[in-house]
Amino acid sequence: MIVFTTKQISEGLEMSEETIRRWIRSGELEADSLGRSYRINEDNLRKFLEKKGIKYEHTPLTKFANEMKRTSQGIVSRTVQNLEKSNSLKEKTTFSNENTVNNNLKETKINKTDIKELPKIPLTLNTSDNNVTKEFYEPCLQWAKNYDRAVGYFTSSWMRVNAKGMSVFASNGGKARWIISPIMEPEDIEAIMNSLRLKDGNEYFTNVLKQNVELLKEFLEHDTLNAIAWMVYDGIIEFRFAVPTNNLEGDFHDKFGIFSDDKGNKLSFNGSVNDSYKGTVNYESLKIFQTWKSLGDFVKDDEKRFERLWKNKDPNVAIYKLPKAIEKDIFELRTRKRPYTLTGKFVNPMDKWRHQSEAINTFLEVGNGILEMATGTGKTRTALEIIKTLFVRKKIRNVIITVNGTDLLDQWYRQIIKSTNLNVYRFYSSYKELSGFMLLPTNSVLLVSRNPQFLEETLQKMGNSVLKNSIIVCDEVHGFGSPAIVGKLKGRISGFKYRLGLSATPEREYDEEGNKFITDEIGEVIYKFDTEDAIKRGILCEFEYYPLEFMLTQEDKVKIKKIISTFKIKEEAGEVVDHIQMYTRLAEVKKVSPAKLPAFKDFLDNHLEILNRSIIFVETKEFGIEVQNILIDRFPHYHTYYGEDDRKNLSRFSKGEINCLITSKRISEGIDIQSVNNIILFSADRARLQTIQRTGRCLRINPNNPGKKANVVDFICVDSEQDQESNRISIDVERREWLLKLSQTRREE
Repeated sequence: MIVFTTKQISEGLEMSEETIRRWIRSGELEADSLGRSYRINEDNLRKFLEKKGIKYEHTPLTKFANEMKRTSQGIVSRTVQNLEKSNSLKEKTTFSNENTVNNNLKETKINKTDIKELPKIPLTLNTSDNNVTKEFYEPCLQWAKNYDRAVGYFTSSWMRVNAKGMSVFASNGGKARWIISPIMEPEDIEAIMNSLRLKDGNEYFTNVLKQNVELLKEFLEHDTLNAIAWMVYDGIIEFRFAVPTNNLEGDFHDKFGIFSDDKGNKLSFNGSVNDSYKGTVNYESLKIFQTWKSLGDFVKDDEKRFERLWKNKDPNVAIYKLPKAIEKDIFELRTRKRPYTLTGKFVNPMDKWRHQSEAINTFLEVGNGILEMATGTGKTRTALEIIKTLFVRKKIRNVIITVNGTDLLDQWYRQIIKSTNLNVYRFYSSYKELSGFMLLPTNSVLLVSRNPQFLEETLQKMGNSVLKNSIIVCDEVHGFGSPAIVGKLKGRISGFKYRLGLSATPEREYDEEGNKFITDEIGEVIYKFDTEDAIKRGILCEFEYYPLEFMLTQEDKVKIKKIISTFKIKEEAGEVVDHIQMYTRLAEVKKVSPAKLPAFKDFLDNHLEILNRSIIFVETKEFGIEVQNILIDRFPHYHTYYGEDDRKNLSRFSKGEINCLITSKRISEGIDIQSVNNIILFSADRARLQTIQRTGRCLRINPNNPGKKANVVDFICVDSEQDQESNRISIDVERREWLLKLSQTRREE
């Protein structure tokens, strides 16, 4: 039976891999799930294509199938030949040797691994004849994905001696579990034994471990200290502590371990070697048991013994997990950058920023799609880690980053310069560095405006060879579905090897064509971490919500009736009426209603502090002037930010030189200002996109104000006449219900 991957089908049908995945998720195309990937057998694919009116035999997929059949026939032929050879050998060997050959063939068939990939370790080692680090630990750590170790004595000097192997182990996404005996004086052991009988041993044990951390801090070299702290922080190493109890006394003195890969191959070892420097210079020995050498029964016994200890099921050994207070103490020992490169395989459950690693892992598996992450949760940082990982893996040679707005592009520029060694070129505003990028595209980043004129010129000059070795990052990807971009760039983005979209709110309301363009060119949402998730984890702060009610003025009502009647007349005359356009015009009346101003004045009389470190969002500059007239006597420390001529005010506000900023849409997206405490929404769209971005301005945690609680002031029209006439639920009421619920979210971590 021939089996296809989604990539093979997408290449054969000349359509995006995401389309194939969408067919599978909808149930149209039957497939078997394999982790995050799929496998589709030939019969199911043929039936599906016939339903779509496509003859399977007329597609290039038949060529793939024939190639796979020839390959599999060759493998079968070679296997038969090898079996014939092994049968002839069996006739010349003793019964004992015949059983050994059969067992070896059986194990090799199960493991499906080339013997060359496995570490070549003898059955016994000793420190007199062998370098245990070079001949045992290094090859095993460089090969294995998991390492379980139970040992009586562990010191950081072992980590220093085995730094090379542990660095590769960490970089390959390995995970180690150590059961060790803590550093304790005899009176400590006696005290814990007594405490266990009184069921309060955990508290005493935590105090002992705190002393252990202080010893680490005092005696370890900085590099080794930093390495251990980072590996505990990243979840690469997990320690548990063993203390003999009940029928046993003294130390936990066992010494055994198990290495394993992700293909079922395992190796266990027993011997006198402790995990210390002395373990390498004393006379010590090890016995090695490998599943690929027909010693699987010994390995299974060691695995069972380790799991029994790890899960605290041995009645005579008490196992202590590393208390959270001690983990925090160890985390604080990190003094510099991690001394290895993470592949993103393991995520530390203690890390409140772990969603970034989860998002990175997901993208690296899929290769294209959108990360839907709340404002302030690190979209830029996550994207840069993806970019750096792809460069390290030699998957890309260059990067295109596109977004609208000089402020955002400048922010990207500063971040890239700060966190990478890549060459950076700019093609937006007054920067015209596209030619420089085209001359030296390797190890380079091009920051380009999302303006179709800039982006179209960029794509015209980039050949397929550049696209096939590049990633395009579309920040604020919801804007990528605008009619101007859809019209000019359809089918032009999907040629990039990797496509990454970033947004807190990727879906465009009322724009099916724009949403389809984003999905076809970039991909679907592959990871989501919203505002509620971020508040619960303590990444964004909690906030109070103040919905100020107002009634429309008579003039507002006249405008609304005129808009509705105009559209009704057109409809009755048989003209095509765009109801979305009507609702937009109705909303504009409310956004600039003068009825909001008295409600704002009354609120300020009791909450003048709300203006401190605040951004006031208005719909128009003219309405902003009305707001300014209210502030002049009450709070003169404000400035405006509407156009390019006011850009210096944004910089001054971010530095704390200005306390209050009146603006329109210009800083809804992306700009990172941690010290904003309050947001006032004179203008809010029906679409949540804008409101999420604007409220997100004040929800960022401020390191200089750890107890920060933000405030959001909103204006709610309680005059339902307009909504009754337009036969539509009030958008203000919907927004109030949503923000009230969100404001009740509390931190959980």
